Amino acid sequence: MCADEPNRYDTVVLGAGLAGLYAAYLLQKQGYSVCILEARERVGGRVATWQPPDTSQHGELGAEFIDSNHHRLLNLARTLGLTLGERPDFWGLTPSRAIGRAAHQAWRRFWAGVLNELAPQIPDPAAPWRAPEMVRALDLRTMRDWAEERGLWQAGEPLFRRYARNLEAAEPEQVSMFSLVAQERFYGKGVELGAFRIVEGTESLPMALAQHLSACGVSLRLGAIVEKVVQEPSGVRVSYRQSGQVRTVVARDAVVALPFPVIPQIEWEPPLSAARREALALAGAGQVVRTLILFRRRFWRQNAPRRIAHNPDISAIWEETDGMPGKTGILSFWVGGEPARKWATRSPQERIETCLQVMEVMYPGCRADSLHAESYAWGADPFAQHAYIYHAPGYLTQALPLLREPEGRLYFAGDYLSLFVGYMEGALESAENAVNALLARYNSPDGSANPSRD
Repeated sequence: MCADEPNRYDTVVLGAGLAGLYAAYLLQKQGYSVCILEARERVGGRVATWQPPDTSQHGELGAEFIDSNHHRLLNLARTLGLTLGERPDFWGLTPSRAIGRAAHQAWRRFWAGVLNELAPQIPDPAAPWRAPEMVRALDLRTMRDWAEERGLWQAGEPLFRRYARNLEAAEPEQVSMFSLVAQERFYGKGVELGAFRIVEGTESLPMALAQHLSACGVSLRLGAIVEKVVQEPSGVRVSYRQSGQVRTVVARDAVVALPFPVIPQIEWEPPLSAARREALALAGAGQVVRTLILFRRRFWRQNAPRRIAHNPDISAIWEETDGMPGKTGILSFWVGGEPARKWATRSPQERIETCLQVMEVMYPGCRADSLHAESYAWGADPFAQHAYIYHAPGYLTQALPLLREPEGRLYFAGDYLSLFVGYMEGALESAENAVNALLARYNSPDGSANPSRD
């Protein structure tokens, strides 16, 4: 960065979620000067840890789970000095009507087809769009389509819908069948090998990373809402609004690490290619509402529910504080897919009240033990507009390969560009890919980075 040009950098990163922060981290290690613009007044994006008053316990309103095959995330957490704890004592339930044998049989037959018949036909797990055309044709059909073709939908609908809402943040009618097969082929045994959590809270990861970057000279500007990005012959010019004023930063290149629904709302000059705009339109905006309630005691540990409350919207309840000391405990209530869109129109207090009513049916009198609560609808967040992507029909084979490519001096990062769907590892992987593409542009023949070279 030139001393007389404080707003000129090698790279400007749009977004200080995990993808943006990690891209800046990798670039800074290569000697690049970096400026990060973040619309929020905090870093982390869709990573958000809730710290209720009067307790050392915490819960996660956003990204949470870390699996054994999330090598980038595990290594980064250790590098930043954070504590990784295993989750050996997981408690959870589903507040729904009893599901009969026929549904479970349909469910098993569905996954037998995925694992034994379809997944082996994808030769390269990291590039499923290169699979034979017969398998790729599944990208034109949804999860429900395939279940109906196999005669499994009518019996298995409750389990299909629960799966889609819990894992895809969508409905079975919205999710590409090929995506399910590709994810299973790609992901392997990551979930089965065990899960970890960051003991200090997941948000401590982006916070520690931001502190490290600031100490290394990276410029981090919060409350900076990007409005316009102009590609010029010699670089990019980014206009953003901060504290009511329009400001500008100039860089040689930009890493666009914004949630995909936000990208079309920025003015791009020249406009993003028609192919990219069409590809972004194929991305599914998964919807999730997270509600956390702190209780005075962990009554669910001592007693089974008196009866299961039927609530078609809440598809999972689990304990956030397993492994944490103390008598109090936090339960997490998950609403995904179309019910989450409905819940996003309600006030946080209305959502909390519904969760308490469900618990009161299962554990009469437990309402008196509730101390504090928080509820967050990611679809209503203007800087996110979704929780994480689901692969709609056509996205995996038609959109993803294109969206991973740079466009001029723009390099794209974000979890929507990874097969680690809905995981923080996907954000890191996408940042690594974007930075590698950027570095490849400037690498000299001897392999050393040379950001001054156009």
